[in-house]
Amino acid sequence: MISLSDRFPPGESNRILWMAAKVLGFFIFKLFFHLEIEGKENIPPSGRFVIAANHASFLDPPLIGYLCPKPIAYFTKQEQLVGLFGLLIRNLGAIPLSRSNAGKSDLRAALKAIQRGKSLLIFPEGTRSKTGRFLPAKPGIGFIVLRAKIPVIPVFIKGSFRAMPPGRNFIRPGKIVIKVEKPCYYSSHLSYQEIADDVLKKIIELSK
Repeated sequence: MISLSDRFPPGESNRILWMAAKVLGFFIFKLFFHLEIEGKENIPPSGRFVIAANHASFLDPPLIGYLCPKPIAYFTKQEQLVGLFGLLIRNLGAIPLSRSNAGKSDLRAALKAIQRGKSLLIFPEGTRSKTGRFLPAKPGIGFIVLRAKIPVIPVFIKGSFRAMPPGRNFIRPGKIVIKVEKPCYYSSHLSYQEIADDVLKKIIELSK
């Protein structure tokens, strides 16, 4: 029986619940969105890494969760952690944000999850784009990458904004394509912002 007790530290997942979500995701993403993944071989089957993706839809976190071969931690806003839905995502690797954008305490919580062996999903733009266009990168991803000393995998999600843009409560079936770049490594001579800008640049290149 799947336990939904809220007993996991931030970023941890209920393994059985995660497997059930993967099966459900297969049917939903294949049936409604004809999901196509390019470069899936660039995601390591083991080890720790950061997936950095564009963010234009509520569908983006579950799409990345389906893409990954193992449970992955990710940030979510406090207001989403209410009711049964909140309990579900808390048991599927959510790290609650203490504010609208990740602050130092949130980044430290992510580092602790990484130290426990977790990989992390982070959106360099910091929030969903309301227009589908790219937003400026925030330095948080640079902080995490340098402190954790793990690679970044840039990912571009195409079609999720049309399928479910911000403010829309129902999905619109259509094609979604996920493009995955090879892991990137960054040295400590770069600033947090320089790393964030370069990661976003690579995501933008995938979009072309």
